[in-house]
Amino acid sequence: MRATGPISNRWKAFLLVLFAPFLAEFVTGSTAPQAWILPWVPLTFMAIYGVSAVLVREFAIRFRTGPAGVILLGLAFGVINEGMAAHSLFNPAWPGVGVLASYGRLGGVSWLWAEWIVPFHAVYSISFPVFLSRQFWPEVRDTRFLTDRGAVLLAPVPVVVSIGTSFLVGAYPLSLVDWVGMFAFVALMVFLAWRWGRWFGSVPPAARWVPSPAAAATVGVLFFVVGQVGTWDTPDLGPYPVVGMVVLLGFYLLVAVFARNLGPTAAGERARFAFVLGGIGFYVALSPFSEFLLGRFALFPIDVVVFAALVWLYRRRTAVAAPRIPPGAFGLAPAA
Repeated sequence: MRATGPISNRWKAFLLVLFAPFLAEFVTGSTAPQAWILPWVPLTFMAIYGVSAVLVREFAIRFRTGPAGVILLGLAFGVINEGMAAHSLFNPAWPGVGVLASYGRLGGVSWLWAEWIVPFHAVYSISFPVFLSRQFWPEVRDTRFLTDRGAVLLAPVPVVVSIGTSFLVGAYPLSLVDWVGMFAFVALMVFLAWRWGRWFGSVPPAARWVPSPAAAATVGVLFFVVGQVGTWDTPDLGPYPVVGMVVLLGFYLLVAVFARNLGPTAAGERARFAFVLGGIGFYVALSPFSEFLLGRFALFPIDVVVFAALVWLYRRRTAVAAPRIPPGAFGLAPAA
């Protein structure tokens, strides 16, 4: 019998392609678990979410963009997913937009909705899977899974599938200006990640304080509480949507300053992992309500198993504290 060796990097890339949409669409309850039995659902999500996560990871390592570059590329993904595929940035009747369909809408764009959902994808749908892939396979955390040729061949897939899917499902019609604006935004984010991502990651933190895991997990929860819940309360701030937009932007800046203190030590890596667990834990906590009120069959027990597995991984990876994490392509010295 032939011995079974470690899985190849191509298989790791494929597993990340599977994991990213599972985390973003299944664990959050955004797509009902029973819908995943339809073959086109997981395949479409893998092409959009999964391939994007792998490409962002490849780009970050290839060009040493650091975590700031991952976030910038994640913002580009948010526009591809919510703008080109779902058209939710423009469609006032999109499920879940609610009052934000009219409040904060200008020039055919729901700006307040965009200010929440695009950063959500940058953090949860892209940054979380990319970070967790480093924990799944720490021995290759700064090793590319694909060749340059493989990455180039895969690069158009998320955009092509997003656009094709949007036309197949008869989504909200967009103008030429909408399409040009989206492509221009994606190109700008890619350029900023390539040209300035590493520089953003080199900016020293305001203080040498490293948050405790409990503090990091709390901020991870608050990021999604403010976005998932707080954004819809912005009309209570008054008749001017720009006030809510400025408040939300200020909150993002505070989180960014906090994240800058997740430095190049084992303690910083531990805190970053705790931030991820806090964000995922928020949706696990919501899963009973999603299951029983929205018909997400079996979501709660599956989410609990997933979260327990991630907590086990956290304990395993942080059981022995090293004095320093070696600098790598993701800018752990210093971290973003």
